[in-house]
Amino acid sequence: MPAVPPKTGEAALKDTKVVFVVGGPGSGKGTQCAKIVEKYGFTHLSSGDLLRAEVASGSDRGKRLNETMEKGDLVSLDEVLQLLKEAMLAKAASSKGFLIDGYPRELDQGKRFESEVAPAEFVLYFEVADDTMTARLLDRAKTSGRVDDNEETIKKRLKTFHDVTTPVIDYYQSQGKVRKVAAEVGPDVVFKEVEKIFDAFTAPTSGPALKDANVVFIVGGPGSGKGTQSAKIVERFGFTHLSSGDLLRAEVASGSARGKHLTSIMEKGDLVPLDEVLQLLKEAMMAKAASSKGFLIDGYPRELDQGKRFESEIAVAKFVLYFNVPDDVMTKRLLERAKTSGRVDDNEVTIKKRLQTFRNITTPVIDYYKEQNKVREIEAAGTVDDIFSNVEKVFDAEFKPNIEGLKEAKVVFVVGGPGSGKGTQCSKIVLQVIPGLRFCHLSSGDLLRAEVSSGSARGKKLNEIMEKGDLVSLDVVLDLLKEAMAANLTKSKCFLIDGYPREMEQGKRFENEIVQCASVLYFDASDETMTSRLLERGKSSGRVDDNVETIKKRLNTFHNQTQPVIDYYKDQGKLVQVKAESGPDDVFVEVKKYMDNQKW
Repeated sequence: MPAVPPKTGEAALKDTKVVFVVGGPGSGKGTQCAKIVEKYGFTHLSSGDLLRAEVASGSDRGKRLNETMEKGDLVSLDEVLQLLKEAMLAKAASSKGFLIDGYPRELDQGKRFESEVAPAEFVLYFEVADDTMTARLLDRAKTSGRVDDNEETIKKRLKTFHDVTTPVIDYYQSQGKVRKVAAEVGPDVVFKEVEKIFDAFTAPTSGPALKDANVVFIVGGPGSGKGTQSAKIVERFGFTHLSSGDLLRAEVASGSARGKHLTSIMEKGDLVPLDEVLQLLKEAMMAKAASSKGFLIDGYPRELDQGKRFESEIAVAKFVLYFNVPDDVMTKRLLERAKTSGRVDDNEVTIKKRLQTFRNITTPVIDYYKEQNKVREIEAAGTVDDIFSNVEKVFDAEFKPNIEGLKEAKVVFVVGGPGSGKGTQCSKIVLQVIPGLRFCHLSSGDLLRAEVSSGSARGKKLNEIMEKGDLVSLDVVLDLLKEAMAANLTKSKCFLIDGYPREMEQGKRFENEIVQCASVLYFDASDETMTSRLLERGKSSGRVDDNVETIKKRLNTFHNQTQPVIDYYKDQGKLVQVKAESGPDDVFVEVKKYMDNQKW
């Protein structure tokens, strides 16, 4: 068979990876695009930059565009699309993908682009409060010289952004394509969330982030209480609860082309094809893959082929949680619910039929997974709390961290004052240090923030503690580190624990309860250097603690708490002191010398 020639010209763009990048003025999307370009090899394109470059070129087209803009008219969508196409074609052969920055500003732009150039993989939306964006832009105004960086104009720009972009976000949200990033914090912290999204997206196969996901099928008859228990699992364990029925209803309600197609199928009384259901589940899971501890697939699989296809095409289920309830108990619960539910199917005749259907189609599912030793059966005729007590035992047993496996891990504590550059150096180690060796970079602060944002019961408790200004207990921090290390053991046995230990008890407890550290990498920079770096960062970070007075307090705290740690590990011969006064590349030369000489 002759080889298929590679696609050329605009046809080649149909297969390229495109990410729309959306965020208000001052959301930091430009900074994040630069970081994505550096780490993932994407090409960053902005329609505004392309228009300005064309005007500056002095070409006939540039002169025509300039005339249009000088009149105050909008440049036609045809012109903008043509510029984007040309820029993409120029880079298509060498680029890993394209970030289309600040685009689409309105819905028709997005639809036309996807129809004529390439479909977007997803929309990366940097979500920031208006007061934060305003503060950032006013701070930028001190040095930018931009005439539009004033309070009145900023207010108008933000209103315009929300008015034109909200329909764009809503449209792509309905397609499961929006990846929201809370971007209130500093750029390095924001980028850690961006990395999770891009790591999942750019991994070698179609859905590797899902292949390793913790998936639990939730099975039980009508009235078995599986919905109630799923809600409690979400709260306690931070899982994401997905129901194929809910996803179908949401897609129909969205008014999308796919939703209309599904409506026409259901109005005919036909079953929605399994391909459509699987695609909805896959998209919903990908949207949460970066932040979720796992997925509860509720009421699924209803028949055996559903389960087999899901496991073949998306992810293998860890187990099936089966809520086993006698028919008379389920009937009683549904009739009780009927008093307030208003549901027409909550009557004795219909309930009997539904239970019979459930038994007929689900028994083969239960039998199949029992043969694989994957069914975790819960006798669910008791009270909600009693049932959940048994559910907790199952989840604790299935997902408890493998602490024994951590005994073989290699751990490097990474210590340095604020502004010492330790986060930057950790990123370089992860990316570049030794071919074939992968380090996992963990920060206790990031783990705490991720737990809070997960919405789990533990996250809510932590949020309450931090909102009061109290310190999170060391027991909780150690649990989070243990869990994160255990979860990453299949990918790496080498860990960088960033900004840890801050004080002696942290180090001693970690080494007693988890594993001895191999070394302590200490980035030594003078207070003057660290202060200068933090003040420079403060111009764009939006962080309220990047000011002279607060920086001085933070540095004092660092020296008082961490000097005993440095002295202790120096006495043990484990301290590796790296002078961190120069630029990050020069500092990394010294880091790499040390890393290359170790037996990992």
